[in-house]
Amino acid sequence: MFRALILFPEDEPKASLQPPVSVTQLEPKRKFEPVDLAINQGAVFTTAVGVSSKRTLASWHVNTPAQIVDHMLGLVSLHGTETEGAKL
Repeated sequence: MFRALILFPEDEPKASLQPPVSVTQLEPKRKFEPVDLAINQGAVFTTAVGVSSKRTLASWHVNTPAQIVDHMLGLVSLHGTETEGAKL
């Protein structure tokens, strides 16, 4: 998963996801089209949870799932502040 997100094209306005090999092997005669993702590069925060010695391609690391929640709440709080400032 992290490898796929790292390959997300930074200069493209949108990204496409190719069909997984496991799906194409199940139905080799069927044509599967790539799917356009409704996400941009700035919205991707790859984060690994667990011991810091774990090898991963994630950009961020936290020790517990609670830390993910705390950081997400912080992002929501920052976004709310920016939105309120824009209304003034």
